[in-house]
Amino acid sequence: MNRWLLIVCLLSLGAEAAPAALRFGLGSAVAHRSADLITQAGNATTLPALPSCGNQMALFTSAPVTDPSWVAINPIGHSFPPGHVFPADHTYFSFTGSAAGIHTYAPGDGWVTQVMALYGSGNTSAGYVITFSPCAEVKLDNLTVNTLAAPLTRPSGLTFTTCSSDGGNFPGAVSSCTTNMEVPVKAGDLLGTGGLVDFGPIEDSRLQISGFVNPSRHDLHRGFCPLNYFTPGLQTAYTAMLGAWNGAFVPRTNQPACGTIMEDVAGTAQGDWYFPGAPEHPDDPHLSLIHFSVDPSSASFSSGTSIPNFVGTHDFTPKTIPDGTRINYDFNLVSDNQLYCYDSMKIEFIANVGGPDPQLAGHIVLLQLSPSKNSLTIELQNAGTNCATAGPPWSFTGAAVAFER
Repeated sequence: MNRWLLIVCLLSLGAEAAPAALRFGLGSAVAHRSADLITQAGNATTLPALPSCGNQMALFTSAPVTDPSWVAINPIGHSFPPGHVFPADHTYFSFTGSAAGIHTYAPGDGWVTQVMALYGSGNTSAGYVITFSPCAEVKLDNLTVNTLAAPLTRPSGLTFTTCSSDGGNFPGAVSSCTTNMEVPVKAGDLLGTGGLVDFGPIEDSRLQISGFVNPSRHDLHRGFCPLNYFTPGLQTAYTAMLGAWNGAFVPRTNQPACGTIMEDVAGTAQGDWYFPGAPEHPDDPHLSLIHFSVDPSSASFSSGTSIPNFVGTHDFTPKTIPDGTRINYDFNLVSDNQLYCYDSMKIEFIANVGGPDPQLAGHIVLLQLSPSKNSLTIELQNAGTNCATAGPPWSFTGAAVAFER
């Protein structure tokens, strides 16, 4: 949860330093960087409403990246615990080399409505996150760049800035300053350079994602495929890039091609699970029992910090047809309150599942749904062997951890 140290900071035209209030809790260096970012501000904390999208979907008309080293778009639904325990709601760009000097451009006509400046230790710059809106109902977040295009460093019109001691889930960031604005851009306008990793998520207030067991835990307007908002020709081209780069391109072949953030299957173990008493965000304490976003035939324990010695993504090849053993069953087959056992964990290696995970050699994972199907107990055990020789019967110890829907 962000702890806001400043609610609103209004900066004046040509200011060389921010007001003293901005310095409290953040230090003068962050205050100065925020002043550098915004050199003109208005006297209000709200901005005019953007025009409506109507029913238009083809809102992106131009390539966000033109560099030939751009070779893949990682589908939504990937996990990188502990920051991304749940299926991530945005795609990633992959390049054959460094993205340091690669430009990103506005994918359509619209407005840059927000810039978040990220700061690392010692108030060093950790890059910027740009929010682009083609209209009132749609936002494209997480256009991450190392440097901003000049019009965004000195935006025209009303702006207002808030700062926080929280850097969010961005690696290396320990604080941030967020500036709301409405800077008009045309398709193909330069937005920034370098740091091009995230593309999305898409937030669309006109649509809702359905299927979650507990919808109240989710933002149902967030997590749509960004490719669906491009014109047909670009959508076709980018769909062909969905997959991962592992020295060679490995496509995602399952539908939906862009992946999904919704893997809940009611009445089974599959999907998102929450550590009791913890807020939905950040993801760190929670658990997700899902499938690998590039190759969904591989199942994944996506584990945050609550299960001892189990942080990370741990893959295995699931059985999709019950054979009576209750060993390595796919999560959607776990639908009663018996104990199930998992072994033979593998390393997820970008575009495919690698070899056995040496850190989990001799370990087993026990899993059990409650009779109500609304809670789940899980434990990593060092049996020194596999599921077949460790049991059945298997049993939990005092180290087992419970989660809830």
